[in-house]
Amino acid sequence: MKVGVTGASGYVGKKVVKELQNNSHEVFKFVRRSVKNEHEIYWSPSKQEIDIEKFEQLDAIIHLAGESIAPKDLLGFLPFAGGRWSKERKSRIYWSRKWASDLFVSTFESAENFPNIFITASGNDIYGDHGDKVVTEETTFNRGQFLQLVAEECWEEPLYQLKKLGVRVISARAGIMLGKGNVATDIFTLISKLNISSPIGKGTQYFSWVSVNDVAKAYNFCLEQNSMEGPVNITSPQPLMQKDFARTIAKIMNKAYFFPPVPEVLMKLAVGWELGESLGLNSIRAIPKKLLGAGFVFDYPTLDTMKEDFI
Repeated sequence: MKVGVTGASGYVGKKVVKELQNNSHEVFKFVRRSVKNEHEIYWSPSKQEIDIEKFEQLDAIIHLAGESIAPKDLLGFLPFAGGRWSKERKSRIYWSRKWASDLFVSTFESAENFPNIFITASGNDIYGDHGDKVVTEETTFNRGQFLQLVAEECWEEPLYQLKKLGVRVISARAGIMLGKGNVATDIFTLISKLNISSPIGKGTQYFSWVSVNDVAKAYNFCLEQNSMEGPVNITSPQPLMQKDFARTIAKIMNKAYFFPPVPEVLMKLAVGWELGESLGLNSIRAIPKKLLGAGFVFDYPTLDTMKEDFI
């Protein structure tokens, strides 16, 4: 298939592009600058502009673009480093996604021809805190937090309008992604290296994680399987309580594990109040019901299989 990918230069985007190419798909990257080759497509969500001619030649779109939720590295969490959720940063997170969704909806509605598959990034933050309740794609939302609002209003709700045009729409509700070189993995690795691994808060909140390599594989799976439609949880089939997650990483790295928990307030002070909730204080026990039911096989189903990413 001819697949257009937004956010192709990002951490997840690079993995997705490689996975698509390995499965013989022809990838076209959406770019905001002048195009440099025939496999780039100009677009500008803030200006509501897109190359309609190239858009109409695509079979599918995978939409990953948006202001990064977390800093690119650990230094970004420092006060005044620009990675925390200031009012301005939250505005960029929200509108970078809303403008892109609005542009795609208007482009689909006005185009003579359009892709018949649209996969949009989302996150299991959309469910909100559910305690120890198992969360599937049918679970209702507990509203009230920022990322829940962003996922619902900016990513999913607008793009489901495309269904009325006959487009197969999938919202990829990923968990906290882990992989060598991404900020979440760097945080947990650093904590273990310092021999201070311990649960955060109560430690009983569920932590829905997933390998970024499985995320890329799942995007390709959803693209190729006609039965995949609507919301799809892309999380490990084995979510862990935060205390078990911390203990497993300490064991993987052969480091000490301390049971006394890190108080919630320290986590929030360290990375920012609202972002702290998303990095392990909310309890979301998500399972990938649709993926497993369709026969998807995770390469990294348990945390201990990701040992190489934490060393």
